[in-house]
Amino acid sequence: MYTYMEYLQKCFFKTTNWNEDNIFSNINATSQAILDFPIPNGLKVDSSSKTTDYLASSFTLSNFHLINGSLAYLYSLCPLTNTMGTKDVSLQDAIAGFRIIEPMITLRNQPVGPKTKKLRYSNKYNNNNNNNKNINNKKYAMKKDSRNSLLYGRMYFPGSALEAMVIKRINENTQLLVKCVSNPHLERNGTMIVYLQNNTMKYLRELIYSTNESLIGLRFLYNLGNPITKNISPALAPKFDNSVVSVGTELWFAARTMSPGLSTALRYSTRSTSTGKPLTMTLAVNPILGHISSTYTVKTSVASTFCSKYDFNFFSYASNLSLGFELYSYARNKNYLSPVESSMMLEQPTATVPGSLHNQATKPRRESQRQKSEDYISSSDSDYTRMQVKEFGPGGRITSEQKSNDRLPNKVSPIQNKRDRGREHFTNSSSNNSNSNINSNANTNLDAAFEEKVTTAFQNLVNASDFSSVVKVSTSLRDKTVKLLWEGRVKDFLVSTGARIAINPVTNAPEFSKFGINFSYAF
Repeated sequence: MYTYMEYLQKCFFKTTNWNEDNIFSNINATSQAILDFPIPNGLKVDSSSKTTDYLASSFTLSNFHLINGSLAYLYSLCPLTNTMGTKDVSLQDAIAGFRIIEPMITLRNQPVGPKTKKLRYSNKYNNNNNNNKNINNKKYAMKKDSRNSLLYGRMYFPGSALEAMVIKRINENTQLLVKCVSNPHLERNGTMIVYLQNNTMKYLRELIYSTNESLIGLRFLYNLGNPITKNISPALAPKFDNSVVSVGTELWFAARTMSPGLSTALRYSTRSTSTGKPLTMTLAVNPILGHISSTYTVKTSVASTFCSKYDFNFFSYASNLSLGFELYSYARNKNYLSPVESSMMLEQPTATVPGSLHNQATKPRRESQRQKSEDYISSSDSDYTRMQVKEFGPGGRITSEQKSNDRLPNKVSPIQNKRDRGREHFTNSSSNNSNSNINSNANTNLDAAFEEKVTTAFQNLVNASDFSSVVKVSTSLRDKTVKLLWEGRVKDFLVSTGARIAINPVTNAPEFSKFGINFSYAF
């Protein structure tokens, strides 16, 4: 579960259109969230508040062997209006889980090159082409907003440990990130790390310097494929690209010890064209240490995810297999819209709420889901949405009574039948056309349209689902450990509790090696 300050930082990135999934260090974020999740230690209480849209504070008190705590402040130059408290925040926003990778779409407003920069401005302001004054004002506002900053500081007690972070946006594609830690137990009483990041739609370039051993690092990540079709404007580009391939590498050199470092990674993310379920595969290699790691993560249903990881070292021949899953539970006693009302709501092309199907009584919590993704609900999905409403229950949402049927059907008979009916209707309507090439192209476009509807419908169901809790379980065959974690909402609090069970090497009996519970409240 994210701390409130981490949650505000992610909201800052969303507000300023910064794609975290395009960062090389996050290439294994999905598998780490399911397999390597942290277990709470002892008792911890976190109380946070956002006094204004620009300023927030947090107080933490914990009891593990001794009582300690911390006090943190965060200030943002841009208003963080897309944030919610623990009472209203969506559970998918507050908890690290499966991340759908679509870097080509998330950064659609950012330029790829000088040619697409002109095209971007012409498409963004195509409604005001005749008003040069409005265009100039909007360009100035965009240029001004691209230089936002975020300041963060935390003081720990008892003791004199401090930590700080500064995020300075140089332009809409480049930012400077500085992290500092002051602790008397560290060498030279502290350390500082500086990141200079250039994040675009096609690639990431990152320069890193750390005062610890004078470490210098370079990171690169490149997204294969063309984000914009040559003959299609960005506004008409498909909402989802079924496959995204990212290749990255990092180079390190410690000037003090003259030690090099090298690793490379590949990430492949795609969606099933028949069910719309996303999956992600990664492969990471460190040739210096001889380590290879591969992961496979698939969202098996709207409320469940499975992940596996295999590690191998070709120097020592040591290997390890890790397995894990997460399972969400649906909130009960919620008011749902009728199928007709939900279909009318989804038919609005300007709606920014993907799958927001609750009425005004649950508007605050649904507002938090509006920030997950934008502009992937179109009026062309209305017929398919009505079909999904009949398939999955009232309001197009999955209720707690439908947990056993909360997946898109493995047998895609409803989708296939609708595709066949659409193709048959098109064939009958075009039977009088003598041009067979037109028929062939139209059938191809029809299949692509229905495939896009399938992926869109599954994503709508994920975002529309109102979850109350999640259970995470992971195990490692070599370490012989099992980690259990429960995270959910209790009244107005977000609660996280878990344990790690390991085998005692002497008695060969299972024992709790770690246990704790966290309470978080923010308003």
